[in-house]
Amino acid sequence: MARIRRILSRHPRRRRAPEVARLEILDAADRVFTASQPDQVGLKEVAREAGVSHALVTHYFGTFAELIEAVLERRVRALRENILIKLREPGILARPGELIAELFAALDEPVHGRLMRWLFASERPGAVQAFMFRDQGLRQIAQSIGATLTPEAPSTHTHEIELVLVTAVSCAYGYVFAKTAMVGSIGRRSSTELDHEIQTTLAKMVQAHLRMQLGIMPPA
Repeated sequence: MARIRRILSRHPRRRRAPEVARLEILDAADRVFTASQPDQVGLKEVAREAGVSHALVTHYFGTFAELIEAVLERRVRALRENILIKLREPGILARPGELIAELFAALDEPVHGRLMRWLFASERPGAVQAFMFRDQGLRQIAQSIGATLTPEAPSTHTHEIELVLVTAVSCAYGYVFAKTAMVGSIGRRSSTELDHEIQTTLAKMVQAHLRMQLGIMPPA
């Protein structure tokens, strides 16, 4: 608790532009959630860390749950943008393990996991679904992959690619959030080596589906 108090007392209040204030509140929330579980803090601690009033946080984000949703949304969008940038690399689709590793690294980051678990435990999964429906990040990624695989007809395999992406992301979420129980079911313990094995296996499955089911050979 002493560490949390030190973090929360660092930033005095100061005037700033609205867009800057909103961004700094999100940054402050990220720091607060890095130091503690969401159910250990609230809007007051985030406001103190950001150096703004409690009322200002409420003005921009509404409730504590809505602030958590905003922090998580920003992380999901950042992950999507990183993947889209990665997809511009020559031959990346012949190396799906790199894309899978990017996904696992983002999901395995402590704050992402804490916020996702908190939202589902607080019976707010509908909020996550609403954001995903608005953002449609996987559709954007599928369209980018389609344009690389079949540039002459980029939408030809969009539906199939979307299904592959949903399956891969679901596997990643399931493993990252329940890995202890999952690997225990095969008599093993969590380890960095096993994480790599799982990622490699998932990447091979994705690649095999693209090659065998869709008749697509990712360009090297």
